[in-house]
Amino acid sequence: MPSIVNTFFTLNFALFLILFPITSCIIIALSKEDNLSLDLLQVIFGIIIGFLLSLLIFGQGSGFLLFGLFYLISHIVLELLTYHKFKEKESKKIFSVSNYSTSKIGLLLTLSLFIVIILIIHPHQQESARSMEAGVVNMFVGDDIGNWLGTTYNISKISTKSSVDYITSTPEYKKLSEVKDPKVEAFTDYMSTLSTELAKPTTDKEIKDAYANLDDKTLKNQLVNTIHSIPLMIVVEEYFAFVFALLLASLAQLYFVIAFSLLGLLYVYIFYNLFAIEK
Repeated sequence: MPSIVNTFFTLNFALFLILFPITSCIIIALSKEDNLSLDLLQVIFGIIIGFLLSLLIFGQGSGFLLFGLFYLISHIVLELLTYHKFKEKESKKIFSVSNYSTSKIGLLLTLSLFIVIILIIHPHQQESARSMEAGVVNMFVGDDIGNWLGTTYNISKISTKSSVDYITSTPEYKKLSEVKDPKVEAFTDYMSTLSTELAKPTTDKEIKDAYANLDDKTLKNQLVNTIHSIPLMIVVEEYFAFVFALLLASLAQLYFVIAFSLLGLLYVYIFYNLFAIEK
């Protein structure tokens, strides 16, 4: 989980966001041609060669190939849709067609990503869910648990003081405090002292004493087990592949909308005019 989040803030990822729409935009610009069969062959062989080169250079696994298959199918559909859109009305402006086509490829790629993630994660979704829970704990707790323990202890202390104050303010307790009995007096004195002690500022020694036997590994395991016991997380774990795919596909859809609606229109216009000049 932390590595995925950190990836979003790298130069490589920024370049990916800028360059990813180019292939789709070239295909949209090519779709103006009259030879549909030739265009489809260019799309198929171009994408296959691109993915084979990527495998040789980056050494990706089976998940990459699976996405490559859906990526290819999406762009074949894109070629067909755009080709027929151009043929609907010859005078149709390129921006109108590109707006139509970029929205369609964004949707197709989102669906492709959604399906691929489910297919990859579903065989071991429980292990993936546990890994995600551990990743969330690591991301928020980190290696230094001092601040986290201090916050937890203060919350516990405030909660305890509220309970003590509530008990000592009840009519029943006030009647009890009037009873002349050594055991009762010892109890009421204890409650009064406890309320006073809880009102004092928390010290580092208090926190250290309270969690003397708790190290970062034990704490993180306890947190993971606590998250795992939440009823909602039990449901999430059972359908983790679907939930995780929906989450990532939603984020991807947001990117596709921004990338293809802004950069996509510009790229299509550039390549459309470049192909026109070449002719």
